[in-house]
Amino acid sequence: MKRAGLATLLLAVAFLAKGQERSLSFNLQPGLGVTLSSVSNAGGERRHLEWLLNVESGLNYRTKNFHFDSDLNLNFGQIAMSGAKPETTQDLFMINLMPSVRLFKRSGVRLFFQTKAETRLSKGFADDQQTNFMDPMFLTHTLFIGNKKYSLKIKQKNNFNMAYGLGYSFQQIIRKNFIPAGELPQAGDDVYINGPTAVFNLKFRRSINEDTSVSLLFNSLFLMKKGFFKDTGNSRFSSLLNASFDYKMLSIQYNGRLLYDQEISYKRQFTQSLVFGVKLSL
Repeated sequence: MKRAGLATLLLAVAFLAKGQERSLSFNLQPGLGVTLSSVSNAGGERRHLEWLLNVESGLNYRTKNFHFDSDLNLNFGQIAMSGAKPETTQDLFMINLMPSVRLFKRSGVRLFFQTKAETRLSKGFADDQQTNFMDPMFLTHTLFIGNKKYSLKIKQKNNFNMAYGLGYSFQQIIRKNFIPAGELPQAGDDVYINGPTAVFNLKFRRSINEDTSVSLLFNSLFLMKKGFFKDTGNSRFSSLLNASFDYKMLSIQYNGRLLYDQEISYKRQFTQSLVFGVKLSL
């Protein structure tokens, strides 16, 4: 039933787009950064190597009334120390699909339907529980009304895309062995959560000159769960911030991930990395 509903939605938006002027853009930016640290004191000398793999990709299709935006973000980084197991500093795999339709001809107000999937790539821990790829995975469907600002200049390699609004979300927590901390249901059962939602997405890239550019990506979602107005802890806030300064193939990258969700942990989950590396634009 869910697949049939999604197919109906795609057919409907394709019909709305028929006969209109179209534009299509695609970008892929893989990057790899490395930082080497060495500390010497009376206790001896310690060295560690931190590396970060980052992949950003986006596909955008636009007509006069219908837009389809999609993003894929992959962040994975570790600290490697002599005589110790590698310590994971960044681990995120996120896909965001967001078709939208303009509601009124003379207005920028749009109706959005966002499907967002978030999980990790490797084994890890949330408090005392082990996590893995798609265990858990947060799959959030959000219908919201908002606005969108965008600009694309292919020759100058400048891109600006911002969407924001308020709506309602239906979220599934898909897992195998992980037990959400909220209600502690039986392992193997999907958990369904719904509530009012605020969405804010921003993607920006600007070429300063032929060799130098800056880029910024910010993706966030705030979900108010049942009982939020009695206890603000009954919520989920998920955000990703990627920023970089690029000169030819060289790059300074900052990656920050903030997650607050009591289904994962009663503690705030915050990771950040700043590394020097290489970055390609395809």
